[in-house]
Amino acid sequence: MKLKVALLGSVLFAMPLYQALADDCSANSYGGFNCRYDDGTSSTSSKNIYGGQDTSYSNGITSKSSANPYGGQDTSYSDGRKSQSTKNIYGGVDTHNSDGSTSQSSSNIYGGYDTTYSNKGTSRSSANIYGGLDTSN
Repeated sequence: MKLKVALLGSVLFAMPLYQALADDCSANSYGGFNCRYDDGTSSTSSKNIYGGQDTSYSNGITSKSSANPYGGQDTSYSDGRKSQSTKNIYGGVDTHNSDGSTSQSSSNIYGGYDTTYSNKGTSRSSANIYGGLDTSN
C-alpha cells in the first residue's frame, strides 16, 4: 500500500498542475518511479527521508513531498505551487491544490485507483508488471 500511496502522490498531483496524466509508471532503483505522461513529458522520482518522493519532470519542474499526519502527502513544486492529500475511507486520497483544484480517488479491483477531478475529468489506473500503475482517462 505504501508503494501505491507514494505513486499516487507523484502521479495524481501532476494532473491538476500540468494537465497531464501518467500513461505508465514503473518502479526504479531509487525507491521511486519513472513515469511517462500523455502530453509527452516524463518524470523520475526517488524516495526521500521524509516519507515522500523527490521528483524531476522533463519540463524542468521539480517537486518534493513528505508524509503528513493525515495519511497522505504534502507536496511543494519548484514553481511555487503546493498540494496536500488526505487518506479517505475509499482506499484512496482526497487532494487539495493551491490553485483551488481538487481530486478524490478510490481503490479499484484492478490494483489501482479511480479518480475524479474538480474539472470533471476522471481517470482509472491499474497495476502493471513493472511495480507501477498504468492510467487511462
